[in-house]
Amino acid sequence: MDDITKMDLYELFGIDETCSTKELTTAFRRKALECHPDKFPDDLGKRDLFLLIRKALELLTDTQARQAYDACRKQKKIQQERLSQMDDKRKKFKEDLERKEERATKAPTSTVNKSNSDKLRTEVERLRREGSRLVDEELEKLHKMFEQNKQKPSSNHVEIIIKYAPNTSPYTDDELRQVFTKFGNISTIINKNVKRALIEFDQDHVSNFIESEKGLDDRPFASVKIQKKSNTTTPSSTAATSTKKQTTFVDLTQPDFEDFEAIIMRKMSQQNAAS
Repeated sequence: MDDITKMDLYELFGIDETCSTKELTTAFRRKALECHPDKFPDDLGKRDLFLLIRKALELLTDTQARQAYDACRKQKKIQQERLSQMDDKRKKFKEDLERKEERATKAPTSTVNKSNSDKLRTEVERLRREGSRLVDEELEKLHKMFEQNKQKPSSNHVEIIIKYAPNTSPYTDDELRQVFTKFGNISTIINKNVKRALIEFDQDHVSNFIESEKGLDDRPFASVKIQKKSNTTTPSSTAATSTKKQTTFVDLTQPDFEDFEAIIMRKMSQQNAAS
């Protein structure tokens, strides 16, 4: 496995370097769904990736270790920017000069950079010995979630509604499948509305983490909501049929309108399957 101290861990999680601990744990959970050993027991590549993100979470959620990592990462970026501004000839001359100086002095070329690296490795070693309670708690939550999923029957299905953010183009079916396939086997996608889409999974449960899915970086979702289990009667139908002549209606201002919309989209799915 690559040296974790030399990697861009923020890029690994797909988050900004100013992120909070809560944002880090959310990103970890989302990434863990793609590689958790309980979900992919026979995939060694995914197992290695999970071990990597576990160590990354451990480092970034520890205040001292994160400070050391950020300092080392910043210094590395500064050096890369300087090198990128040099032409090949000057770069080669600089590298040759540094090698000669290092051989002559038997000392690092940058005391600051060496100090940052030493601090980071010290913190990584401390975390290896002490561990992290936060990481242990997250791992326990994930393990319980996957165990519960194994125990539940998959004879039913579960649906989610995705709301697109204003002024963003809708996703294609392939894009939706790319984003959500890590949460389970997708059986149906209804994507004929410019404002929202429905996805049906061939299982009766998905992780609640799905509601924190943001989508593609350049086109984030407005929201993702798991639909409640319900029968096929529309919202407000009970009240509407309390008298024989009362007209059935749906109040678009009520929160349960999304449930009604899910029913309509489900019927569209059934019609598509029948045709």
